[in-house]
Amino acid sequence: MTGAVAFAESTTEQPPTGPRYVQRVELALAMSDQKPLASLGLNPDPLQQLAAAMASVRTEEGEHATVVLDLVPVRERHLARRRRRLIARSKRRGPSAFGERLTGGAGGGGVAGAFTAAWSGGKTSSGRSERLPRMTDLRDGVGKFEQSADAVFTVQLLLRTEARHPQAALAHMNQLLAAFSVTTGANYLKPRRPRTPWRKAQFDRRFFTGEFAPCKRQWLTVPELAGFLKPPTVKCQASSVLRSGGLVPPAPSGLPVYTGQRDLVPLGAVTYADGRERIGAARVQDLLFALLLGKSGHGKTEAALVQCIALAHSGYGTWFLDPHSEGWMRAKPYLAHPHIAPRVWEINLAHSEPDQLVTSWNPLSMEGRSQAAVKDIVRSVTEGIAAAQDWGDNAPRARTILARSAQALALLNHQAVTAGKPDAQCTLFQLRSWLTDDEWREQLLPQLPQRVRDYWEKTFPKLAKDAVPTVTYAIDRLDTSPALQAFFGSPRSAYDVRTAMDTSRIVFVCPSGSESDAIVSCLLIHDLHRAGLSRQDTPRDERATFWAWGDELTALDSSSKGFLAAIAEQLRKYEVRFIGMTQMALRLSAITRQALLQNQSLLSTCAADYDEAAFVARRWNGQVTPEAITELPKYHYLMSISLNGRPTKPFRVRGLPVEEIFARYDNPDGVPELDAAIDTNLRRRPIAEILTDLEDLDSVVLAHHAGTSPRTPSGDPTTRID
Repeated sequence: MTGAVAFAESTTEQPPTGPRYVQRVELALAMSDQKPLASLGLNPDPLQQLAAAMASVRTEEGEHATVVLDLVPVRERHLARRRRRLIARSKRRGPSAFGERLTGGAGGGGVAGAFTAAWSGGKTSSGRSERLPRMTDLRDGVGKFEQSADAVFTVQLLLRTEARHPQAALAHMNQLLAAFSVTTGANYLKPRRPRTPWRKAQFDRRFFTGEFAPCKRQWLTVPELAGFLKPPTVKCQASSVLRSGGLVPPAPSGLPVYTGQRDLVPLGAVTYADGRERIGAARVQDLLFALLLGKSGHGKTEAALVQCIALAHSGYGTWFLDPHSEGWMRAKPYLAHPHIAPRVWEINLAHSEPDQLVTSWNPLSMEGRSQAAVKDIVRSVTEGIAAAQDWGDNAPRARTILARSAQALALLNHQAVTAGKPDAQCTLFQLRSWLTDDEWREQLLPQLPQRVRDYWEKTFPKLAKDAVPTVTYAIDRLDTSPALQAFFGSPRSAYDVRTAMDTSRIVFVCPSGSESDAIVSCLLIHDLHRAGLSRQDTPRDERATFWAWGDELTALDSSSKGFLAAIAEQLRKYEVRFIGMTQMALRLSAITRQALLQNQSLLSTCAADYDEAAFVARRWNGQVTPEAITELPKYHYLMSISLNGRPTKPFRVRGLPVEEIFARYDNPDGVPELDAAIDTNLRRRPIAEILTDLEDLDSVVLAHHAGTSPRTPSGDPTTRID
């Protein structure tokens, strides 16, 4: 039975145009086949020259170069018969040394003579004493077919090149012959070229059909063939070699297959034990926190969108922080369905036209909150702004002033809500008024508890004036963008992440792309942590599972350490699952990196820099090499998950784009209806209207708390109401 192995060939077929020139060569052993070819090692890799020869073939120009190696195993009885004949031949020649015969004479040769001499102690029938054939002579006669030899194969080795120019075909053939010249040892391969049309037709028939009819008998052993039948090693550096990406464990046998089940989270295409590719998945109960690492543009965000859309259609609440808004634009058509639209929230801060409809968020709002929540509001706002400003431990005065200001405004807001005047609440922009307008602040101080007034009346005047601009700088940056003014400038919030958690909303947050993005993202992520902790007031079995994705973690993980770590360490108890994405884990702060890796139940990486790859490989205890990570193709990942409560070994995953896995959900015609639903869901208002109200908000607040009339549009000063 003939086994045909196509060792290496060009990969692109093009219809021939014009004349074609073909070179044909069959390689055959030049000497008797018991003489061995060279046994090739791994360094240098014998495939290096062959791969380099193939790399020079220009398939786009219609050139082809193919090496066909046909192997038929030699049966043991045929090998034994061949071995006996070689032994007999070596005995007939008699003992020799350095090519010269040592003894001879009638009756001393042949098999019978050898056995007679051995029986009589070295004496022949003539009575004359002769030496027996030496073992070295017998071994040389048998050659590579001695008893300890490995498997033996009959070989047919055909080379064929084709090009539009005769010299190109000849040059490629010469390169192939040079690649096989490394096999020269005690024997060597001699090229045989068919000359006549009949011989050429016979060659082509064997080449294309696999017919096994070598020009002469040539038996080769495994050491002679192994160098060309093995995969390329790391020593083979030719550009035409397709790398496998290194040794990676197979997918776990119990990995679920995703077909739309509510309790599964899709991961991507995975090759299962039967060789078939299916959509692998993690179980919701096993997936608590995840970390997605790797280069930009290699599919981290796409994988997160697939998971987010799947969970949204399964009825879960989701929160996706998308700094570039590209993810939201891709996801939108797949969420434009009537059963999902009432749950969708879009906070897109990239638009700033006066008539653009936007929603608002007041981080200081006390609607629906008790006075005990003031401390959580203060901490969330203070840490969020401090993180964005990169204060760290270097600005204790600024941090204290900011916290005290947020406390005072939150207390005033609680009073306004209690009095049924939520439109008189202060926003972040009133932080600047509180710190810079002494008259406005002094009129509001009597409304605060004495312990709060003491700080502003006794301590604050003694602080250096340069601490106040440090605090107001963040507010000044927000004030440069109409979209951010509208988002943070309304007393009442339509965006409330705690409400989103409890009612399974689908939230996409897209910052503006301006220099203020860090402030927005930090305020949002700190508010997410606060809202998650606030679920303590809800029984465990009544907490709806809520999924959050944070892209560009390094932008969130600023000098105010602890909140991303706290999310990974604490929010699991309150059914908040967090999935973070970043290009470089080594750029995360140590406390954040340790918390995410310690608590992750899914770790995924696409291609990465060697240092990053080595870091991830160490997390997998050397089960994959850093090279396996650095050489991953685009949109391919190595991933380990928690399965049935136990971590799996890393396995390969091919990323699937949203349009492939959710083609049935694609509904671009439903996007206008979805936009209208979002307007209703978030009570969006025109930017111009919100900014007009913001201009008068200081006087509205003062009028409610201090009993003065609001400032008129013409700018007249307020008057006291008796």
